[in-house]
Amino acid sequence: MNSEVDPELAARVAKDRDVLLRLLSVTASLAGLCIAALGFLDASDRPALEQSYADELIAVDAILFVACVYLVLWALRTQSMKRARELSRLVDVVFLFALTTLLAAATYIIYVT
Repeated sequence: MNSEVDPELAARVAKDRDVLLRLLSVTASLAGLCIAALGFLDASDRPALEQSYADELIAVDAILFVACVYLVLWALRTQSMKRARELSRLVDVVFLFALTTLLAAATYIIYVT
């Protein structure tokens, strides 16, 4: 194993670590928000929501946010800087996708139904 550490990679991983620590609580909170939204949608009496896929999309978002939590924890615990960097990029993609689809579902619920 190569014991030399690329200083540029180490600096990027350190910066990523700070972002990941902030994202950890945000993703967990958003997963809880999605679950609460599912409960509110289930309790609502809007018939247009019964024919929409908004609740399924929010459920998928909850799963994606929980996946982000697992990925963040894995990235923070790994010893490999290269793997930490790759996991950090994956967290970014999954988080932004889940956030965007959550926005789409919320927009549908607010303006279409």
